Amino acid sequence: MIKVSAPGKLFLSGEWAVLEVGNPGLVTAVNKRVFAKLEESDKISVSIDDFGIRDLGASFDGNELRWERELNDAEKEQTQFIKASIETALKYLGESAKKAFRIHSWGEESQIEVDGAAKKVGFGSSAASVVASIAGILALNGQDIESKEAKDRIYKLSAITHYFAQGKIGSAFDVAASTYGGIFVYQRFDPKWLEEKLKAGQGVREIIDQEWPAFRAEPLEIPEGFRLIIGWTKESASTSAMVKQLNTWAEGNREEYKRLYDQIANLVRELIPIWKDKNKERVLELLRKNEGFLKELGEKSGVNIETPDLKTLSEIANQNGAAGKLSGAGGGDCGIAVCFDPETGEKVKSEWEKSGLYIVDATIDYNGVKLER
Repeated sequence: MIKVSAPGKLFLSGEWAVLEVGNPGLVTAVNKRVFAKLEESDKISVSIDDFGIRDLGASFDGNELRWERELNDAEKEQTQFIKASIETALKYLGESAKKAFRIHSWGEESQIEVDGAAKKVGFGSSAASVVASIAGILALNGQDIESKEAKDRIYKLSAITHYFAQGKIGSAFDVAASTYGGIFVYQRFDPKWLEEKLKAGQGVREIIDQEWPAFRAEPLEIPEGFRLIIGWTKESASTSAMVKQLNTWAEGNREEYKRLYDQIANLVRELIPIWKDKNKERVLELLRKNEGFLKELGEKSGVNIETPDLKTLSEIANQNGAAGKLSGAGGGDCGIAVCFDPETGEKVKSEWEKSGLYIVDATIDYNGVKLER
């Protein structure tokens, strides 16, 4: 029996602009993990606790995973990522792969109950589930999953899986957070390059063994005293729907789109050396400035990026000596406050709670994907 887990994600700086190849962002993994437990069996079977799916049988024909029974629309959506993960991992392993196993997946507070309804917090549970599932299948087949080289392979396999399962949307920064852990500079891979390789008939193994143009995941040392406080707006957001909306606006506003993305990306380029120099006050200044740029992007594009709750969250953080901003696409989900002393952190938490925001008990996860021993 193999048990693997992968952490969730949050964005620190560079949201939206990171979707363009070559633009950097600052990303952190958070210690809300998705788990995958695997053991050899006489057939493939899938259980996903988060969706109440139990022992769903399947077979793999060398290209596609086929379910033993017809799934309804909800089940198709709930199983799309684990289905794609199994397909990618088994294609990569080829003839040597163990063809039959039970895989059981569950999340750690990826959803929170509010007024009787389960709501997603926005920690990237689908990406974490892909990383954990693929790493688990590799580990079950005797492969290393914890060295730097192994994590590079897991990232690439998971990025291919998540990108296509999600409809070719997203930068795969969440996949990187779940794979590598810690805080790091991220630049997305070039999706056009990947699609061209696949169209040319290159196999998964061949693509994984190549260097991916533009991709970057450079770990950063975390300044002493760094505190990350996470607030949740109690509203879930659909990143894919927001990205589609912004892309539609961008088609008719290319110059403004480029200007807005460039100012966010250039801010991150300025932030990286300042972070490395541990210039804490300047780090806070630039994170506050980043929020202003995201607000402007929302206003110009008409996409609901900075919601009233996210605006309140950032203002409270800023008024109490921290840097507050939304994290990720916006539209709800989580915002963050960054500071470098415990008193400021506690003050922000107290004021957030008074305003009705939900404090999420989570922090940086340093490990990335790992075997649970």
